[in-house]
Amino acid sequence: MAPIQFVPPFSKNWSLNLAGDILYTTTSQGCNGAKSGVYAMDLRTPEHKVNFFQASSGGAGIWGRAGVAVSAGGMVFAQTGDGTYDPGQGKLPDTILQLSANDLKLVDYFTPANHNYLTRKDLDMGSTSPAVFPLNGREVVAAGGKEGVVYLLDAKQIGGGDHKTALFRSPVLVNEEADFAGRGIWGAFATAEDEKKSRWLFVPASGSPASGVKFPVTNGEAPNGSIMALRIEEKDGKASAIPAWISRDMNLPEPPMVAGGLVFAISNGEFARQSKGDGALFTSAERAAKHVGNTVLYALDAATGKQLYSSGDTMPSWTHFSGLSISGGRVFVTTYDSNVYAFGVKE
Repeated sequence: MAPIQFVPPFSKNWSLNLAGDILYTTTSQGCNGAKSGVYAMDLRTPEHKVNFFQASSGGAGIWGRAGVAVSAGGMVFAQTGDGTYDPGQGKLPDTILQLSANDLKLVDYFTPANHNYLTRKDLDMGSTSPAVFPLNGREVVAAGGKEGVVYLLDAKQIGGGDHKTALFRSPVLVNEEADFAGRGIWGAFATAEDEKKSRWLFVPASGSPASGVKFPVTNGEAPNGSIMALRIEEKDGKASAIPAWISRDMNLPEPPMVAGGLVFAISNGEFARQSKGDGALFTSAERAAKHVGNTVLYALDAATGKQLYSSGDTMPSWTHFSGLSISGGRVFVTTYDSNVYAFGVKE
């Protein structure tokens, strides 16, 4: 087909997601005046119609690393960032949106009861992409953000009637200090079902684990960040996410992926501080010069988090807001110095 404009020029876009014959992306930060929201292009029709849902008239950027999540039930889910909250005026910051897949109409939404606190402390939900998965005959949405809390929501009606009722809310798992600058849950979740049909949720946690959370299996101290594995359970119709294991230390973890019974994750080596502490912010160049390590790919046992492989110093550069791709038995990683690396099983 001939090229078709999908989003406004110079807008800041996140991952592309193809579900069925509909292509999705999200926007944030108002670059070149572009509004924050979700875009969908229908590839089934000759004109390839583009629909748009605006998250708010100000702020509420959608910048989770994996874009939107799309359920088998035909719903689109996205998490929004900070802004002024006024549902009556279509302003839905710090919220998980539930949109119809074809035309992006608002079906339902979930806003944490402490959304004013989240906005005031800049602990917004927009830092993460949600995940959707089946659980005992229904679909569940997992969500979370900088606050370090994980929510489980009913994919049919995520707001629970009052738009503030979750199936489950975890305690703070990470970012006990409520630090907005590079702490909490960032990027995207991964989820998988093991051979015993148990459902797992893998969380990229930036910062040290909260003091009140106990993991039955640990893999050393993790003061900078880790992958946290939660086992999803349902008892008497109530879903919960139970801490199972925490990985080795990572500085800082990017969104994990699961393949072949392994959890693949990146420690990015980035200097993630945004604020200098005196009201001033680090520039991009200053942050690049302060990187704290190099990019390292890890393969972890999905049942215990035990490190089975490390790429060590293979990738000398660090990376920023990156991720993994897995295809054809290879794991692909990109780094800040514009290199692409492919890792595979030794033959």
